[in-house]
Amino acid sequence: MLNRGSVARNLAIAFLFMGRMQAPAQEAPAQVSLSRTLQHTLHSEEAGISYKLYLALPESYGQENRTYPVVFLLDADYAFGIARNVVDHLAARNDLPEAILVGIAYAGPEAYRMNRTRDYTPPHVPTGGYRPEFQAVSGGGPGFKAFLTRELIPFIEHEYAASTDRYLVGHSYGGLFTMWTALTVPEFFRGFIVVSPSLWYDDGLLFRVEEEMARGRTDLPLRLYMVVGSREINAQHDMVADLRRMATTLAGRGYPGLRLRWEVAEDETHNSVFPRGLSNGLRFALEGR
Repeated sequence: MLNRGSVARNLAIAFLFMGRMQAPAQEAPAQVSLSRTLQHTLHSEEAGISYKLYLALPESYGQENRTYPVVFLLDADYAFGIARNVVDHLAARNDLPEAILVGIAYAGPEAYRMNRTRDYTPPHVPTGGYRPEFQAVSGGGPGFKAFLTRELIPFIEHEYAASTDRYLVGHSYGGLFTMWTALTVPEFFRGFIVVSPSLWYDDGLLFRVEEEMARGRTDLPLRLYMVVGSREINAQHDMVADLRRMATTLAGRGYPGLRLRWEVAEDETHNSVFPRGLSNGLRFALEGR
């Protein structure tokens, strides 16, 4: 014979089970989107292809009669979400000025490695990188730089409340391109954030570019942040030694207008270092922090 406590427990279990069985239907899940973000497609006559542009606007955009610095971001296919949230987070806490973020991605079929190999490499080199089939299209850096300086920057400054206070961010091959741009057309940007640059490319091409630049230049008025992970050393490349060599060479030139900060990020790999480098680099390049 059941006592009253047993009956009560059994009824409670039964009602709980019935409640679960008869729970109201949930709404279908909705797609999450990032607030204040936009997308354009911009065809480049210089590069001969179309690009996707991912834009993130500041929280105060449109509320004040002002212009904003612009952060141009390479590899936006993977980096835009990271960068947008880092910029928003830091700006909301007064660790960074509000800025427009412009991520450069690719339209059409997915061909990430092919596209970035073409656009971020200054000369054609048949070996290295991912594999020979990707290196076969290398050497499109001059066309991509022309797109950036002659087409993209004018487009952004015409369509948006953008100031001429510009910054360029790149990682890996994107870091190679960003460093090459800093050495060849530094006047287009106020600052550069160079994360894990492929300075080994073309037997150290950028060291030769830097040496040639130094012969005809007495100043380099820009802010430059460079970073590499401490674990970016393998049998093929010592990226730590490469970055240290480039940083110490530039520091030794004595350029009065150069503001340089570089670091080896402890225990970071080539794949993990980007968020850390982006946060530190943005704060240094835009705020000097």
